[in-house]
Amino acid sequence: MRLKNKLGTIIPALGIELCIFAFVGLVFLFQFDKAKVELVNKTRAIAETIGEQARSFFSQRMKEGTSDEFFIFLDQRLGRKKLFNTFEIAPKFFSVVLRRDVESGKVPEEIKDDFYPKKGYTVSDKNGMVTVSVPFTIQSQSEPFGIVKIDSDTQALMEKVFADNSILYAAILVVLNNQAFILYILLRRRKEVIFEKGYLREHSVGALKIMYKVLGDIIQDHEGDVEPSKKQGESKKVISISELVERRKK
Repeated sequence: MRLKNKLGTIIPALGIELCIFAFVGLVFLFQFDKAKVELVNKTRAIAETIGEQARSFFSQRMKEGTSDEFFIFLDQRLGRKKLFNTFEIAPKFFSVVLRRDVESGKVPEEIKDDFYPKKGYTVSDKNGMVTVSVPFTIQSQSEPFGIVKIDSDTQALMEKVFADNSILYAAILVVLNNQAFILYILLRRRKEVIFEKGYLREHSVGALKIMYKVLGDIIQDHEGDVEPSKKQGESKKVISISELVERRKK
């Protein structure tokens, strides 16, 4: 019986804890998705800035310019580290892919669709990596000359979100656990007050039965005193304290 009562308490408590942790998980996922959207916007802004520099560089060196030479040019102009630190992101990988390299087979043709994005840029979220690609053109051409690709690790972003909001998650756990405990106490007290089952019901019903029997005996004794047909020597079922005092005096 005791084991059953303990299980009846432990199982609901575990269920409540799972619900609380699930709620915290939903809050984390919401913040993580929000952080990913912010990351994409910042990465796109950086890619567009780099694309402007690439447009300037390759407009002057369209035939002989290479991606490696552009990286040197970019470091001299802006500085890659300074640029990424300004936007507060730390990409996993950064590259500039030229269309001529795709056409010559140096780069897989899968990337070809990124040269003509519908929204002006493309976003890919695969295998724990968010990739943002932004095409750029040069002055003498209308077709995209190349794309700027920036890859960011979602695992690092997830760890950052958790670290930045760990105090919030701990506060939610404490508050919800306290609320659940208070609710449990209130429900337990309510069950004890309602005469449906348990200790209070059994003892209250027993007390009522005793009171009913005593009242019945008093009524019978009263009827015996009033009726003349009753024998004078018949003993009463309920004796008052005053009667006991009178008997001792005699």
